[in-house]
Amino acid sequence: MLTIKQIEAFYWVAKLGTVQRAADKLHVTQSAATKRLQEVERLSASPLFEQAGRKATLTARGHEMMLLCADLLESVAHVEEIQASTRNIPRVVHVGVTELVAMSWFPALVRKVRAVYPQLTLQPHIDHSAVLRDKIIDGQLDVAILPEAFVTRSAARVNLELVEFAWFSPPGTFNRGEVIPLQQLATLPVIEQDRTSIITALCARLFEQVGVEPNRLGGSRSIITLAGLIEAGIGVSCLPREFFTNEVAQGRLQIVETDPPAPAVRYCAIYPEQAALGLAVAELARECCDFSRMRAPASLG
Repeated sequence: MLTIKQIEAFYWVAKLGTVQRAADKLHVTQSAATKRLQEVERLSASPLFEQAGRKATLTARGHEMMLLCADLLESVAHVEEIQASTRNIPRVVHVGVTELVAMSWFPALVRKVRAVYPQLTLQPHIDHSAVLRDKIIDGQLDVAILPEAFVTRSAARVNLELVEFAWFSPPGTFNRGEVIPLQQLATLPVIEQDRTSIITALCARLFEQVGVEPNRLGGSRSIITLAGLIEAGIGVSCLPREFFTNEVAQGRLQIVETDPPAPAVRYCAIYPEQAALGLAVAELARECCDFSRMRAPASLG
C-alpha cells in the first residue's frame, strides 16, 4: 500500500519534471525522493513515466495516476486544515448516540477527541435513533451515531461497523446448539422495544416473512431491562449478540440460533453536509468504533 510520502514524491516529480526539484520541494534528499518514486512505480501495474531525456514525462497511465494523487493530496490538506483550525477553537460538540453506542465504545471516542482536539468537549445526547436523526435535521446535533436505516439524505455519512444480533431466552428453554425455526420461537412471548426501534422493525419483518404473528410484549427502551425480563422468564427478545457474553457464560441467559437468523444492523455516523467539524468527529468515530467492547453491567437487576 502506498504512503502519503510516496504519493507526494510521485506527484511533485510529475508536476516539476525532475526528481531533484521534487526533493527540494519536499525538503528531502534526492535519494529519498528517488526511493519513494521507485516504490510507486514498482506497485503500479504499468509504467508511469516515458524513458526519454532527463525530464520526467508522464505516460497515459501516469496522467491518470497524477489526477488521482492530486485529488487525494487535496483531501489530505483539507483534513489537516480541519485539524489545525479545530485545535484552536474551544467548542462543545453535541453528539447523539444510542444506548448501544454509549455502553460500548463511546468512552473511547471521547478519549480520542480529547487527544486530537484538546479544545473540543463532547456533549452526549442518548436517545432512540429516530429522535437523533430528527435532531440532526433540525440542527440540534453536530454528529449522530445510529443505525443505517435512519440515515437521512440531507446528511453526510461515515459508515461504521455491523452489529450482530441474536435471540435470547431463559436458560434451558431450548436444547443448546439446536437451530430453532422462527415459527417455533414465536410460540413464546416476544419482548420488544417500542415501535421506533430498528431491531423491532427488522424482527417484525422476519416474522411476517415466515407467516407468523407472535405474542408481542412491550418491554423497555433499555436493552438491559429487556435482558432482565428474559432472565425472569417473561419471554424471548432480540439483543446484541456480544453484549451479554458474561450472562450467557453464567447460565443466566441462553442464545437461541434460529432459522432464519436474527438480523444484523449497520451503524453510521451522520452529520450536516459541509460541516467540517462533524466530518472530523465522524472520522474519529470510524477509528474508535468497536462493538466487541460491549458488556452488560455486573447485575441486570
